[in-house]
Amino acid sequence: MLALMNHNYDIHFDRLELFRDGGSTAYTLYSGAKKYFLRVLKPAFFDTAINAVDIQVFLHEQGLPVPPVIFSKSGLPYVKTSAGLLILYDFIEGAEAVPADDAELAGALIGQLHREMQNYPVELFQRDKHFYIGRYIDQLRAKQYKKADAFAEYGDVLWEKLKDLPHAYCHGDMHPGNMHKTPDGKLYLLDFDTSCCGFPMYDIALFCNQTHYFKYNKQDYAKSRSMLHRFLPAYETHCSISTDEINAFYDLIALSHFALQATIIELYGIDCVDSRFFDKQLDWLCRWREQCEQMQ
Repeated sequence: MLALMNHNYDIHFDRLELFRDGGSTAYTLYSGAKKYFLRVLKPAFFDTAINAVDIQVFLHEQGLPVPPVIFSKSGLPYVKTSAGLLILYDFIEGAEAVPADDAELAGALIGQLHREMQNYPVELFQRDKHFYIGRYIDQLRAKQYKKADAFAEYGDVLWEKLKDLPHAYCHGDMHPGNMHKTPDGKLYLLDFDTSCCGFPMYDIALFCNQTHYFKYNKQDYAKSRSMLHRFLPAYETHCSISTDEINAFYDLIALSHFALQATIIELYGIDCVDSRFFDKQLDWLCRWREQCEQMQ
């Protein structure tokens, strides 16, 4: 990997360390005392990854805080190889944002993101019911899960409520782990691989969501609502949002379970989950649905 990077970049790298290995493999690269961050994406994700890095370059040019992409010797913001797509960034020190501490800062930053992406000159991938819900239902049926119809029924109900919400740029994975906070308190946006034309409110729901993904807790509904109330005033200084979108907040949290599960299974294979896992997810969704209906 070092030889490949030294061949393709006008930087001499002398060592690398594995940073993480998941949907993509990430390394810390060193050139003397200076650190860089390298992502290596599988060939199956080339299209979305190239779209993502183009968005990141665009946002950097607009002055938004995203990790700067290092261009290769060929003048491109990536290197395409048979082993994967290499994307090199400046290394940004820090840790993931904490919604309890950063709700207002995050609201302002995501508002700026949505506003700037209104001027993005390239057509975005369109996300529809199949992406948000259908992929997961197909996976459940492929696993011959006996309660797949229960997921499908709730998915249909959610989509009827959400399908007419405004469509525009959506980051698509705006959980706190994709918002990086530096030691001096500045927030950076990360990981644009799921960028699309979808529901902008989905980004807000993901960041403000205070529920536990596996353990249902009735109090998390109010915690999420409180986070949303802190987030929105800062967001609306940069980008407008409708009452219908705000009212869809809780249904979008439920929708995220369908979409996220589908993506996890696509990355790690159909055997990474079993019926007991599906049962737990269904129980969580049924409890959430009941609480949301009671609160309406």
